[in-house]
Amino acid sequence: MEFHIKITDRLRNFSEHVEVKQTQDGMVIGEYKMALNDIIRALSNSSTEGIGHQTPFLPRNCIKLLTNTYGYDVFIELEKRQWQIEHTEEGKLMLGFPKLVLKYSVVKDTIQNLKMFAVKDKGLITGDTEMYYFPYSNVHHDSGNVCMGMNVFPEIKHLNQLEKMHLLFFSAPFGNDYGSMAIGHNLNSLLKTFRDKSFDDEVLMPMNQTFNEVFLLQNNG
Repeated sequence: MEFHIKITDRLRNFSEHVEVKQTQDGMVIGEYKMALNDIIRALSNSSTEGIGHQTPFLPRNCIKLLTNTYGYDVFIELEKRQWQIEHTEEGKLMLGFPKLVLKYSVVKDTIQNLKMFAVKDKGLITGDTEMYYFPYSNVHHDSGNVCMGMNVFPEIKHLNQLEKMHLLFFSAPFGNDYGSMAIGHNLNSLLKTFRDKSFDDEVLMPMNQTFNEVFLLQNNG
């Protein structure tokens, strides 16, 4: 069975109708008109039938991936733990950090922006998870934008390279930029209290927003 579609140079837009003939063994068995955009849609659907959509290879700690017109937004979870940092006044120290959510905005091969917020260490992160300010310095607390100083991220050829990109943030010197954001503590107090100790989630300062609200996402869980 064959379909013959007749398109003339007088066609003004895709909503106009064109002639379609259905033939079998050289004989016309059907003749009708269809809007060109309907024909294109039918052909597109048939050509992709049974073909799934694949994501890029993702970091093991990726909790969400969004695609957009300019690239990707990649959301990564870092478990609560101690990280070694270097403070401009205190020197090197092991410091307790809360559970963190990072959002990388990747355009082509470049990390254009990194945001960082805290969450309490209690189960899976969903759209309804309550969000908290990053407690230490080097992050603009309201926006969550990370300050990397003179450090720059390398090019990203594959999204799974983001799995360890946070190590560049922790290896950058921590100063007093933006201060601290925690209940009952200034920055010096935080450094002293959680040096060589696990972070206490009870001092996290709430943003009074959920995950979806902070990242301006639809409430889809």
